[in-house]
Amino acid sequence: MTGRLLRALLVFAAGFATVAASASEQSNAIRDRLGNRRSEVASVSRFERADGEGGFVLDRSGSGILFRWTDSTEVMVLSARRAAGGETSLVTDWGFEILRVNTFGGATLYPPDVPSGVIADAWEPAGPLRMGSRTVEEVTERIRWAASALRDELGHGVQVDYGAAPRDGLAVMFEAIDLTVTGIRKARLRDETAANGLVLVRFVVGETADVRYSGTELIVEIDPDGGFAGRPSSERIAHIIAGETQSS
Repeated sequence: MTGRLLRALLVFAAGFATVAASASEQSNAIRDRLGNRRSEVASVSRFERADGEGGFVLDRSGSGILFRWTDSTEVMVLSARRAAGGETSLVTDWGFEILRVNTFGGATLYPPDVPSGVIADAWEPAGPLRMGSRTVEEVTERIRWAASALRDELGHGVQVDYGAAPRDGLAVMFEAIDLTVTGIRKARLRDETAANGLVLVRFVVGETADVRYSGTELIVEIDPDGGFAGRPSSERIAHIIAGETQSS
């Protein structure tokens, strides 16, 4: 065998080894992505849907599990439940499974547009989801805004009352006011007659987040010390007003 031919064979063999190594690395990356290896996910992470249709932030840094769609300002509080195969099901405050995670760090998202589920990948760490502070004046102004918004939405006046909350709980009250208006609007998008008889909305301070609806009166109870968990989500309010979930 000539020296030139030998050198050519060695170059070819080296190139083949490089291609094989590259293919092996890609294969390993795919296996990691599918959850065949345990992956470390930051306690606050931004996830993206595998179909490229958006994402969400998941915050597990505190005592609760917080979830926010990338294109939304509302933070939802999820409850963890044991699921089949050792997986964990994360459920909203209206009882809907929105996310399922396995022991390898893999996640399946159940968005409204893909109820059968879509793979979600953790892309990068994110900042924690925190509730800001509010003043008494801001809460009072938000009450006036809510009365005006509901009059425009329903075509008649609605009395909006609120109970005194401690200063540390004013942000929870402010969010409850916002999410109540959003919830009523969502309910009416599903049923244009929803909340037609509503004449009174009351925000009361209690020990837990709760919603009670009689057809003419809506009572939203908040826990001023509960942070995001201290007020109901807009979807829970919408489900109750639209009759999709039984009122408390």
